[in-house]
Amino acid sequence: MKKFLTTLIITIIIFMPFLIGHYATDTYNIANVGYENYAINWSLKDGRLIMAIIGLIAAKVNISIEIYVFITLLLALIISNITIIYLNNVITKYKQPKNKIQEIILIAISYITIFNFMYLENMYFVESIVMAISVLLFIISANILIEKSKYSILKSLILTILGIICYQGTIGLFFAFVTLFTILKNKKDIKQILMDLIKSGVIAFIAVILNIGSVQIIENIFQVEQKRLGDISKIGENIKKIFIRMPIILKETCNLFPKNAFIIFLDILTLIVVIYQIKIFNKRNDSNILFKYIAIVLITISASSVTYILTLTSFYTGRLRNALGALIGIIFLFLYVETELFENKKKLSLFAILTLVSYITINILNYESIMLQHKEVNRLEKQEIEKVDSYIEKYEKETGIEVTKIVKVAVLNKSSKGYFKGVKNKTSFTHNALKTSWAADGVINFYTTRNLQTIKANKEQSKKYFENKNPDLEYQCIDDILYVTIYLY
Repeated sequence: MKKFLTTLIITIIIFMPFLIGHYATDTYNIANVGYENYAINWSLKDGRLIMAIIGLIAAKVNISIEIYVFITLLLALIISNITIIYLNNVITKYKQPKNKIQEIILIAISYITIFNFMYLENMYFVESIVMAISVLLFIISANILIEKSKYSILKSLILTILGIICYQGTIGLFFAFVTLFTILKNKKDIKQILMDLIKSGVIAFIAVILNIGSVQIIENIFQVEQKRLGDISKIGENIKKIFIRMPIILKETCNLFPKNAFIIFLDILTLIVVIYQIKIFNKRNDSNILFKYIAIVLITISASSVTYILTLTSFYTGRLRNALGALIGIIFLFLYVETELFENKKKLSLFAILTLVSYITINILNYESIMLQHKEVNRLEKQEIEKVDSYIEKYEKETGIEVTKIVKVAVLNKSSKGYFKGVKNKTSFTHNALKTSWAADGVINFYTTRNLQTIKANKEQSKKYFENKNPDLEYQCIDDILYVTIYLY
């Protein structure tokens, strides 16, 4: 309990910029369409049953969007810290800390494995709560599968299904932790390690198929159409694109970590493992450490792209790449169990600890930087909508026409215009909601309280808008419609 309270307090301090109030682009959309509408036409049709139930409860209680965001985030942080303690306890089964310093090192590694640079994006959305639950379920499922207790495969399958029902995008973590746990448990038993990996693949496949089936049933019942699952015939093409674009992902890390920093840390850890391997090989003639390390790295990187096999939707987002973000932490967990690097004061050990401290520090500072950028974007969004509201008021006074509708006119391949000038990290956090296809109407209605009706523009209306468009504005009123330029990419 002491460890849990300590990590939770640290987490609350780190996430204070979000806890005191923030608005994701999706939050504006929820406020605009309503909890019930969003639960059915977004959460439910995407196969996220738990989130749909939460949304329907919010609709019944009729709480404010601000309280809804706060509660979901706070619960997500609590669940995430439960996951940290659970992971910490699993690792102690393979190697008990010998002193207080090793206890602190292990809990710190467990912490940054969960709260990795990709995981921050999970905490941005109201879905943070189900994302956090899914991560916990996948790690428990992986541990149960490797422990091989009675009905372990069935238990693992049930937990994996529940995890996918919560959120499909974190499934990569299931493979990553199965790999870590089976290597830690089975040591040199390659046959058993391979069997565990195959079992995890079969379990995940069954869970995904059931989730896809549930989505299709929901589509038929509610007459809605999901857009996240792609065409099965494009699987080969998707895999090809995953491999081609992987170097960019490793280099840029979806703009959620300093450019090239992930590769630098991976290179440093590889160097540490190679040096350690050379040292112990001369003493024990043991070459397993390096091979295990390579297996963990390759499988975890591959697992970070598993969700894109069916669809490339949200390809450059962190919320679907939690496995990649967790990789540095997973490597440190592996080193903690399999080596003596955290048990002595030799030069290589000190270098490993310095690397760990550096990673933790950069990760926390990066969290704060991105959250503060997001808060600044919220301020600029409100400021910009105030200008839009003033423009509409002036138009209505001059023409006597009441503006009651809104049309979003899309412009392709201009993604850079979807952000405010001076934004450092171009991510989901820093999208200008007024320029997005899913939130432009929501952010306008949220700050103006006008409740404009969203309608689709036909070709003639779009042409008329661009022909009469003020070059200094990205919006314009024509008749009783407010036209807004949005950018697709």
